Amino acid sequence: MRPPLQPNRDTDNTLLAVENVSLRFGGVKALTGVSFDIRKGEIRAIIGPNGAGKTSMLNCINGFYHPTDGRIIFKGEMRRKMRPHVAARGGIARTFQNVALFKSMSTLDNIMVGRSLKMKAGFFWQLLRYGPAIEEEVAHRKVVEDIIDFLQIPHIRRTPVGRLPYGLQKRVELGRALAMEPDLLLLDEPMAGMNLEEKEDMARFIIEVNQQFGTTVALIEHDMSVVMDLSDRVVVLEYGRKIADGTPEQVKSDARVIDAYLGVAH
Repeated sequence: MRPPLQPNRDTDNTLLAVENVSLRFGGVKALTGVSFDIRKGEIRAIIGPNGAGKTSMLNCINGFYHPTDGRIIFKGEMRRKMRPHVAARGGIARTFQNVALFKSMSTLDNIMVGRSLKMKAGFFWQLLRYGPAIEEEVAHRKVVEDIIDFLQIPHIRRTPVGRLPYGLQKRVELGRALAMEPDLLLLDEPMAGMNLEEKEDMARFIIEVNQQFGTTVALIEHDMSVVMDLSDRVVVLEYGRKIADGTPEQVKSDARVIDAYLGVAH
């Protein structure tokens, strides 16, 4: 169990603020007036039943969707109609509910993709693999090798990821996100489909990424034992609206959360 953060009394500690965000697709309301913040250095969980709007919220944060109303402020700047590549350059990395890897490419090459936005050599030099492009690739490959060692997957560094079991594919996807050196790491159900041992490994890596690298993490997860053990704070959505926000202890004892999600008579 992680020790709770101290109450936030410093607005400079806010890395990202979601302010009254609504999202509509025609007549369908995916999000309605949702507000919460993510503090620097914390693990922030977003939970709720299926269809609550959790993934839609992550999509708004990293630019896949643009809020119909409201605003998102990241590192003190309002981001309006931000594109995913702009979000990535700005320090937001993302993993997906369904693994999104290049299945025919190796583990190393998939993680190297995460370094592409960090590369400065022009396309011409990269195409020729000559001069500054070679020097830059060597430096970036060293970073990727360090990530592979951190995730304890050197034995699959040359293996095409399509041949890997699901749990290792999720680990490779985490590695690709880490290669971007994000300020904010968004994890969409990082433990979905995993067995108990794989979940324990992933939980350990998430904690180490947060504590050793100082990376702020926001995650969607349905396993409540994982959420309660990992998270500093939890925001709960239901039908696109926020119904609770607080520490794990506060949230799991909230009557609205119990009725809407936990399914235990209060």
